[in-house]
Amino acid sequence: MSRPWRPVAACLQVLSALLGIAAVPAAATEPATVALTYEQAEDRSNFIAQVRKARQGDTEAQWQVGLTYAKLGDPARALPMLQSAAGAGQPRAATLLGWLHEDGRGTERSVEEAKRWYRFAAEQGEADAMAALGRLLLQEKLPEARAAARQLFRRAAELKDPDGQYYLGWMLTEAAGDLQDDVQAYGWFVKAARQGHIGAQLAVATHLLTGRGVAVDTKAAGEWLLRAAETRDPVANYLLGRFSEDAGQGHFDEARNSYRIAAAAGHREAQFALAAMLAKSAAEADRKEAAEWFGKADEAGHKAAANGLGELYRDGAGALQHLGKARTIFQRAAEHGDPDAMYNLAGMQDAGLGGPRDTDKALEWYARAADQGHEKASEVIGRLLNSSIKTSALGLKGFWQ
Repeated sequence: MSRPWRPVAACLQVLSALLGIAAVPAAATEPATVALTYEQAEDRSNFIAQVRKARQGDTEAQWQVGLTYAKLGDPARALPMLQSAAGAGQPRAATLLGWLHEDGRGTERSVEEAKRWYRFAAEQGEADAMAALGRLLLQEKLPEARAAARQLFRRAAELKDPDGQYYLGWMLTEAAGDLQDDVQAYGWFVKAARQGHIGAQLAVATHLLTGRGVAVDTKAAGEWLLRAAETRDPVANYLLGRFSEDAGQGHFDEARNSYRIAAAAGHREAQFALAAMLAKSAAEADRKEAAEWFGKADEAGHKAAANGLGELYRDGAGALQHLGKARTIFQRAAEHGDPDAMYNLAGMQDAGLGGPRDTDKALEWYARAADQGHEKASEVIGRLLNSSIKTSALGLKGFWQ
């Protein structure tokens, strides 16, 4: 959701220290001297004045102080100020209070309490709250809740709220029958995208790439992806990486850079994609880095990452090659259902690489992979069945069926 505040000013870091929110190092023996600029000193004085007014019951001051504490990462101090302001009818305070309850910041997480505050603010015309309430209603997956969410999104969208515009566009693309309208959806996505909504920017790029509701325009799609990726959003950078990689070899450096940003942020698909690109390099440093990213993607639960790591250890040169590790990794991935790992494990077992030769087990894993549609495994099984000498030698022992 779009948060009911603008980006934090640089002076808030100074305020954080001055208000006692930042911890003082235990080793410090004398109070640190903070040199303030004129503007920072002015901000500090203004904030202290706002706190005094808030404590005297000024609703607007309570909202501003609560907002400042929330920006500073101190929701426990923000809550009482926001509750006072929201209780007195301040809709922006109620919206922020809903978000704190939804995310469990400074208080116990409660979706129902969040909806209560969002609804209160929405009834007073707060567009942020309309979009937030609609989003929570969608999670109920009930026809009447979905209809109510759609109405809220449209009201918020018409008030130029980017979240409302984005979710209305999403509902128009996902609707069934006559309610689906890709052209109108694209229009709402563009409105939200122009306001900096990252999800909408990615949606616009997707529509331009697929020609859904608009003519295909690869160049414009790339520009929207780049605009979204400049925020260092991991999803945007992953998609930009895919876009650049698909553009061909001349864009591989751009793809790697985008994947690396997303991978460093923990995006497992980007970690796998970056590893797969680096694994194709002849440079030892690249292949070592590929092993690291395959490992991270594997730890994050990527189903194909373990097989990629196993192939690196199996096919690597010098210090990177480790057949025993490769066979162990293939075994683990095969047991978790990866057909590529089943095929690779069977090949190592059949050749006696990284461990003892075991043709019975090899045939079993080839058959399991073939059952899952692995073409190369099916070809191996076919050759074995068509070779009377080989089949006789194996006696079809251990055959998966």
